[in-house]
Amino acid sequence: MKTVSALASESFQGRGFGSRELGLAADYISEAFKQAGLQPAGDRPGSFIQEFAATGGEQQQRATLKNIVGMIPANNPKLAQESLIIGAHYDHLGLGWPDVRENNRGNVHFGADDNASGVAVLIELARILGKGFKPERNVIFIAFSGEEAGRLGSLHYTANTKTYPISEAIAMLNLDTVGRLGDGKLLVLGADSAPEWEHIFRGVGFVTGISTTLVKEELDSSDQVSFQQAGVPAVQLFTGANRDYHRPTDTIDKIDEEGMLKVATVSREVIEYLANRQEPLTASGKKDSRPAAKQSRKVSLGTIPDFAFEG
Repeated sequence: MKTVSALASESFQGRGFGSRELGLAADYISEAFKQAGLQPAGDRPGSFIQEFAATGGEQQQRATLKNIVGMIPANNPKLAQESLIIGAHYDHLGLGWPDVRENNRGNVHFGADDNASGVAVLIELARILGKGFKPERNVIFIAFSGEEAGRLGSLHYTANTKTYPISEAIAMLNLDTVGRLGDGKLLVLGADSAPEWEHIFRGVGFVTGISTTLVKEELDSSDQVSFQQAGVPAVQLFTGANRDYHRPTDTIDKIDEEGMLKVATVSREVIEYLANRQEPLTASGKKDSRPAAKQSRKVSLGTIPDFAFEG
């Protein structure tokens, strides 16, 4: 909750594209990774930062964005090139770009659920696992930038990572919008990217007592799609749609702390299993062909879908 409160505070101004506050969020996460005991895995030795240039914002300005990358190294030399990736995007809409409703233009979009919540769980997992976990293969933690502008950070990572090539990544777990579970269902999006996901999450449910609902239909979803396009089995944990999505009303007071604890518990079980599983998952080979860039909405329909409905 400390992480959510920081990232979704007034001082971070919605972590908009290319903003000073987005840079401050990057600094906050880098320091959290360091304190958690992760090893730096950025572009330069000793750095958590992976930089890339992108164009966006209301004025379509050029900006330098930063992915924050840390890792727990493999304990098995035979699997030292393989990786499991845990991700969450830390950018949001700032004062509204690129998905603003007209009456909200110019107001801070705090992004507590989307996606300070996912970053909070990411950091908590790093903190719990970072100093004592001895995984068979590398576990890489990434806070992505530029997701709201079209998955820019995850697309850059999958195209440019070198030390731990994307071809050797066995799976990716994405934490996006996980702060408002309440009495709802913890959804697993992208579950058709590997047949093993169903068995993995069923097993996690037996161990933790926390049930999940797998969603196999294609949805306009998050950074896991970039990994699916690169041939990596990838899913998103998601606590469901709400009326505050991409609005200034996505605020800290609506976050469900106990629900985030359940998300973190499920995530930890998945990480510990995948990090030590000897065989890779069976990638479905299904590629998402939709364009990455998001356009500003001209109209909207005031309904909230049941993402788990299969009828």
